[in-house]
Amino acid sequence: MDDYLEQRIRVLELEVEELKEQAKPSQVNTWIWAFIPILALLIPVLALVGNIF
Repeated sequence: MDDYLEQRIRVLELEVEELKEQAKPSQVNTWIWAFIPILALLIPVLALVGNIF
C-alpha cells in the first residue's frame, strides 16, 4: 500500500512540474507585453513635443 501511495505521489509531482512548464510564458511574449504599454505612453508625449516645436 505504501509503495502505491509513493508511486501516486510521484506521478502527481511529475504532472505538477509538467503543468508549470506549460504555464511559463515565453520571453518573447513577455518582452512584447512590456514594450506595447511603453510605446502607448510615448506616442502622446511625442505628439505634444511635435506640436510645441
